[in-house]
Amino acid sequence: MLIRWSKFVLKILKQKNTFVRQCKVLNSRQITSTIMETTTNDRKTNDEMLLHLIQDFFDCRKLNEHLFFLDNWLETALAKRSHRKYRKLANLSFFTTKFSNLIQSCYEISIAATSGAVYFKESVKISANYLIEEQKLLLFYPSLLRVQEICNPLLVFQNIFKLRNFDFYSLSAATKGQDSKVIFKVYNGLKKLIEACWLIHERSISKNSFQQLNTPNPNCNFALSCPLLLSDEFVSNPYLMVEEFFSYASIDEYREDLGQWFSFALNDQESYENATDLLFIHNQFLQLIQAAYLIGIFQISYLPKKGYTAKHETFGHWILASMEGTGYNAQYLSPHFQENPIEYCIEKITINEVIKLRYGLKEWLEAALSKNRSITHLAPYYIFNQFKELQKIMEALFLLIAKPALIDRSPATSPIN
Repeated sequence: MLIRWSKFVLKILKQKNTFVRQCKVLNSRQITSTIMETTTNDRKTNDEMLLHLIQDFFDCRKLNEHLFFLDNWLETALAKRSHRKYRKLANLSFFTTKFSNLIQSCYEISIAATSGAVYFKESVKISANYLIEEQKLLLFYPSLLRVQEICNPLLVFQNIFKLRNFDFYSLSAATKGQDSKVIFKVYNGLKKLIEACWLIHERSISKNSFQQLNTPNPNCNFALSCPLLLSDEFVSNPYLMVEEFFSYASIDEYREDLGQWFSFALNDQESYENATDLLFIHNQFLQLIQAAYLIGIFQISYLPKKGYTAKHETFGHWILASMEGTGYNAQYLSPHFQENPIEYCIEKITINEVIKLRYGLKEWLEAALSKNRSITHLAPYYIFNQFKELQKIMEALFLLIAKPALIDRSPATSPIN
């Protein structure tokens, strides 16, 4: 018995020694690998490092996820609240690190570009005559860059770092005791930087800019034009988003909110007092636009759920009951689209229209929250035309969910005229 026990102990000790030796070898290999990787990175030129970081930036997460993180950062900086996905320290640290590394590398390239020492410059430049063709090939195309910057995205780095170094664009430093004007400058600078890096990625890394032109998928790039996406449930049934939109406030209340927002965006002497409220309204309209886009592109009919409340059979019945005594009149939608509101979504809410609306709403948001800034410098489309277009979208979607409930009502008692 004692001999067997002694042999067992010796066997365990041998296994332990073997395991320790294996761990030492493995640890040694890991250290060697880390040293080699560090040495390799140290030997990389600024050009190679930037291309490496850009590839890593868009490989580790999709473009729309980076844009969504940046929008969430803006909301957190202004309203001190964040999306639940980014409340986790690991996720916050991950995105912040990726942005920090990319910003510093772009800053170093901007310095090198002043002396002409950027060797991949020609591979990322294209002629202005090719922009239309390239736009058809890429899933996302810049909306904030000027034509010269799209043709040569390296100009973006020089422009945003012309008066400020990379520390100014630190996501953590930009929120410490800064007013909304500084926060928006950081936000806009980073959005332009991401757009420039995306062009470099598509031209010099993936080569998608030079692929053979195929028929584009009209639904492929909504996520990239609008990072604030609907949940999977709302994507499957976008009318749920429409119902949620009108459950928070009536169409008349939204009209009042939109008019107030519009007036502050036009006024460069005053700013909107409650940033949280305005961000909520901004996000509501972004998601309503996506719902309208999905309804139009897939031509989805409204099938109201029965038994909405004890007193109201459907959501449409509930919303009509809430309007008793006030009534509803379409103010911007044409008679044709009032009769056929889904046709409005099909004909008018295209992906190009969505991209314009999103850009315009962001400009409105920034102007309304900042003093000494207004939207009067924008093209006419983004001012009064956009105001009318947002009203039309609201009216069309309101009619889509309210009209089925009119079947049970007589014309004399209907609040819709």
